[in-house]
Amino acid sequence: MRAMAGLRRAKPDAGDALRRTLMKADLPTIPAVVTAAIDQVTSPDCDLASVASVISKDPGLTARMLSVVNSAAYAPRNPIVTVHQAVTMFGRNHVESMLISAAASSVVSAATARTFDLRRFWSIAAWRASAASSLSRIVDRSRSSENFTAALLEDIAVPILATQVPGYADTLRSWLTDGGDLSVVEFETHGWTHASAAGILFDEWRFPASLRDAVVEDPQRDDPDYPVVRAVSTLATPVDRASVIELTVARIGEAFSVSDEIAIPLLEEAYDDGASLARSLA
Repeated sequence: MRAMAGLRRAKPDAGDALRRTLMKADLPTIPAVVTAAIDQVTSPDCDLASVASVISKDPGLTARMLSVVNSAAYAPRNPIVTVHQAVTMFGRNHVESMLISAAASSVVSAATARTFDLRRFWSIAAWRASAASSLSRIVDRSRSSENFTAALLEDIAVPILATQVPGYADTLRSWLTDGGDLSVVEFETHGWTHASAAGILFDEWRFPASLRDAVVEDPQRDDPDYPVVRAVSTLATPVDRASVIELTVARIGEAFSVSDEIAIPLLEEAYDDGASLARSLA
């Protein structure tokens, strides 16, 4: 669903209108415990034991994090049963990724209730995130966690827009029927894209600026800051699985010179891993 370079940010007037609409909508807020944990884990003086203690105060967040960390996407050798185990085993970057993923899942579930097909949404997002994580181990290991989180949350605004912003559900249905680039359809219809909406939401939720930058890239740059996220974004295209894999393999090969023999099994395995992750998020 990713926007092409010139469309990643909204038209100025439309962007202001979108911000006002979102701020007036019945948006859920990130619980204070989540904000506190994110602040701690992104601090230069991060103490993971303290982060784990903060997270453990929220039973719902704890349950979601443990569900995420025990999914095939993280593949722990033995089941992780406490948040303290998780932070000790996976370290700061992965803890931040798991924390934000769990928080976003909770927020979207609260915002959309049963009016949006979240199971399908998370299935696609989790497949893309698993693919980004696997590809990162080959071409961008230092950003593995960032790529995973950005790919997972790249379309996080879509279900919220569909249930909170008048007219957007019709735009989404039209795209699902006709195909094409969702961001082009959004920009032509509304003057903004779901990526620009995600940037507004990330600011409101106090998510790290690096995550916002990964999803809402600078349209003045010819080269994306997060090429792995860009390469796997085609996994959201509403066509059959084989065609999606073929399209993504071509993009991976063009961006990183990774052969089909490597890319195809990677995406197939990511599909299976993503299914496990999706169940923990839906």
